[in-house]
Amino acid sequence: MANFIDLTLECNGRTMTFGKSETGVKREFGITKIEGLESSEYEISTTDNALVDGSTVDGKRIKKRPIHIEATLRDDRNNEANRQRIIKFFNSKYVGKLTVDYSGTKRNIEYELEGWNFVATSNVYNQLSIVVDLMCPDPFMKNIDNFGQNMADISKHIAFPWRVVKRKVVVPEPYKGLTLPGQIAGYRTLTKEVHLPNDGDVPTGLQIQFIAERGPAKNPKITLVGSGKFFRVRIDMKQGDVLLIDTNMRHQVIELNGENVYQKIDRLSEPFELQVGSNYLEYDADENYTNLDVRLFYTPLYLGV
Repeated sequence: MANFIDLTLECNGRTMTFGKSETGVKREFGITKIEGLESSEYEISTTDNALVDGSTVDGKRIKKRPIHIEATLRDDRNNEANRQRIIKFFNSKYVGKLTVDYSGTKRNIEYELEGWNFVATSNVYNQLSIVVDLMCPDPFMKNIDNFGQNMADISKHIAFPWRVVKRKVVVPEPYKGLTLPGQIAGYRTLTKEVHLPNDGDVPTGLQIQFIAERGPAKNPKITLVGSGKFFRVRIDMKQGDVLLIDTNMRHQVIELNGENVYQKIDRLSEPFELQVGSNYLEYDADENYTNLDVRLFYTPLYLGV
């Protein structure tokens, strides 16, 4: 497969496309230069050692991501209409989203418009060319397959609904060995643990929904197995209640039916993220954990594309 780059900018309900698709379809803008997709700048804090050679690393930080695009509009007809459309699109009042398909690897990232302009030309009939500078406060690229999915959806690698059932179905003695036509007798095993693989480049937060589907529950808890870290919310849930826990470091949230209940968090709780690789999560409650459905959502994060 030939290399290609396919970019889409979305902002305030408008869309602008760059490059070409996997099948060779040319987008409205041809890309002449692009920078910033592969990585952000890093910052390493150090302290000089007084008695030994070198320095000590105190911390590391990935800085905001700048993305620079230079492109030319392929259509040279009706230049004034195209000019006005481009001006309307690049509106710094709104947050935008960039989606990139780089030879089959697909990622997206939110951006702020830092600046843009038309390339100066001596002939007003020439094709329009633009220079665009984007700034991404959160520097990590996101997996587009997971981004924006409904937490209630059942889909592999995105949402994992735990539906709790009884450990064993007891069949009364007179009915043992009997089955109805077209049905198979059996039982389901109770599971409170789930495996979540994170194939991203860095740890990522997750959202957890505790749903009191079958009745009340008390003090639900979720644990990152093997780490000693857990979230417990000291709260009495009634049937139909929905408790949301968001462990993403940029926007941690604990809500019951949309109301903030962060003050109800157990003091021994410690925020956690999904580490790169395999993660095992386990849930419980002080009372009636079998009344709970638990749904998870997470998005792997990448250093670039």
